[in-house]
Formats: sequence, C-alpha cells, structure tokens
Amino acid sequence: MLNRFVEAPWQRHDRVVVEAAGARWFPDEIGRHEGEIAFLEQLRREASGWDVDGLSPEDDTSSQVWLAPLYVDVDVPGLTIRRRTLQVGYWTNGPFGQALHGVWGDDYLLDDHDGNDPENLTVVGVRASHENYAQWAAAWLLRQLKRPVVREEWLTGDRVAAATWRLDDTGRVLARHGNGFRRLMRRRADRVVTVR
Repeated sequence: MLNRFVEAPWQRHDRVVVEAAGARWFPDEIGRHEGEIAFLEQLRREASGWDVDGLSPEDDTSSQVWLAPLYVDVDVPGLTIRRRTLQVGYWTNGPFGQALHGVWGDDYLLDDHDGNDPENLTVVGVRASHENYAQWAAAWLLRQLKRPVVREEWLTGDRVAAATWRLDDTGRVLARHGNGFRRLMRRRADRVVTVR
C-alpha cells in the first residue's frame, strides 16, 4: 500500500508555486539527486508536447521534493471542484526499489492511490531508467487530461441542490457537492453539463 511509503500522508499540504522565468513545466524543483533531476527533465520534455486546452505550465503544474517520493501535480483545466488534481509520486529507491504512482487526488498527497484500481498509475518492481519512468508518468497524465468530464446537477427549483463531477468514459465520480445525495441520486440528474 502506498501510504506506508509516504512520510505523513495524512497531513494536509499547502502547495507553494514558485514563479519561473518563462513557461516551464513543473517549475518548483530541480530534484534532490541525479535520478530525480533526470526524471523531471524528461517529464518536462514530454509535457512540452502536450496540447490540452486551458493547461499552462506555470499556473497548473508543480513539483515538490519534501516528501519521500518526488511529487508532481497538475491542476486539471476546466474543473471547478475544490482541489481535484492529478498527482504523481516517484520513488527512485524505496522499500520496493523504484516506484511510480499516479491518482486523481485531493488535498492529501497520493492518499487516494489504490494499486489494484485500473484508473490509477502503478509501476512497482520494474527496473528502468528514470527517463522511462518519466515517460510513463507523462503518458498517464496526458491520458487523464484528455478524458471527458461531466457535471451532473440535481435541481431544487432553479437552484443546484447537489452536483457530481464524473469521468464520462467510466462514470467514476471525482467529487460531490451539496446536500441530500442519497435522496437526490435515486433519480436521474436534472442537468448534465460537459465540463471538458
């Protein structure tokens, strides 16, 4: 399970975004050692070819090295839900050697990761270059950024009483907002809006 690798995964974090000169992907860190540096450099090269509406390097991506893994995240453009990001953790040398995990996350770093969930990125026990790991991370991130998201709304009069944000291709719920979900979700949503 991922949580035993992360130092204090239950603690909230406040992301600090460092302004970089020019548009640079994952601008906050350079890495603690050559493995993380190589990973970040390759990830930046991969990200420079991304074509995602509304995604900007300096505003929507960050990297941190204060945890055991190198941590990167991407704010998904167009989502109005509170702090729902794509999160990736890369261990150059953990209890199981190199490891890479990715998840649709929240305020808590990588805590939603489940290695048995096909929606998540899980690479453990594979001996490969840091650049290969970065390519796998970039491919997973881009695939997630391209997925369609819809917002389902349940109305009370003209007011939205509850809403869900779902991945349209699988139906997975990313977030819920409002009250009375159990009661309201017994019926179809009153309105479905394509978010991205």
